[in-house]
Amino acid sequence: MRRRAHRVAGLAALALAGVPNLAAQALGGGGTAYAGMEVRSLRFERLAGIKYLRQVGIPFGVVLPAGRFSFDAGSAWVRTTMERADGTAHSVGAFTDTQVRGTAVVGREAMVFTVVVNLPTGPTAAPPRDYAVIGAISPSLFGFPVASYSSGFSITGGAAAVIPAGGWSIGVAGSVRVTRRYTPYTDATGPITYRPGAEARIRGGADRLLGSSRLSLGVTYSTFGDDQFGGASTVRGQYRPGPRWIGEAQLAAPVGAGTLSVGLWHFHRSAGDTTGASARNREDLTSGEVSLSLPVSARLDFTPALSVRRSDAEVGGGYLVGVEAGIHLRLSERVVFSPTVRYESGSLDDDRLVRGRISALVGSAFVRVFY
Repeated sequence: MRRRAHRVAGLAALALAGVPNLAAQALGGGGTAYAGMEVRSLRFERLAGIKYLRQVGIPFGVVLPAGRFSFDAGSAWVRTTMERADGTAHSVGAFTDTQVRGTAVVGREAMVFTVVVNLPTGPTAAPPRDYAVIGAISPSLFGFPVASYSSGFSITGGAAAVIPAGGWSIGVAGSVRVTRRYTPYTDATGPITYRPGAEARIRGGADRLLGSSRLSLGVTYSTFGDDQFGGASTVRGQYRPGPRWIGEAQLAAPVGAGTLSVGLWHFHRSAGDTTGASARNREDLTSGEVSLSLPVSARLDFTPALSVRRSDAEVGGGYLVGVEAGIHLRLSERVVFSPTVRYESGSLDDDRLVRGRISALVGSAFVRVFY
């Protein structure tokens, strides 16, 4: 029962956006508290306008299990700096939105219901200089831990269940998110308000054992209502987001005393529509990673990894190839320390199809306490 609940909670978390997958851990054991630091620095060469993008984030959160229920919350303090090609720089430091989630397991077949509330603790009404920095970190190819500081108050409700089918476990999850109007930034005319349309998401997943290995597959479809934007009391226009698809596959296999993991992920976003004209934001983003977890001692694991990420966008695009090394150190039965370092290199085409170089240096360190 607990193992199935853990698996269904994982599918539910994947169907819901933006919350760390810690509730699933709580359903399989005790509570968890975490805090850490993430640093990502991108350098751009031969591209007009921008030279560096750096982000330092301090995420933190907690999971509180209570029988068939689990509650978790998380937020972060983030500082992002953009340095332009002319040497001028500007930074934005602020807390992000806070996300609170409640999860309940119902019935003997381990159906899971989840409610996520996004609390708008992030910045609002950002001035133009701030919003230029906030907008620069949004491309998925860049891989910033925090790609958006705030998205307004929203409530997401979801449900998931697992159905056994021979040697397979088939999971189905769905969710609906509703967001209130908020004010992301201001311009010369005053505050700009934005009201996202409702989002509906459905996910199917499957996994099974293949000998001593485990194969997991998943596909997610998202559709959106019309977004509205305008001034404080007027509507200037609307935007109709295109539907989105995500496909993913992962294989975990024992290799000697270690574990080899191979993951593939593909995201497709159809072009949106603004007052009858294409927004020209269609994108296909594909990523893959191979990692090997190697036990060094009873308390220490070493994990090297190779990754590639490629964006094929309607305007621009690029790729990044990365190499990573990390350790997983059990300081005690209840405390785990996990630092990683990564280097990435690739190319980037801007909206004028000028190709430049991009490189990234990434580091993170997390402490997790289990209780």
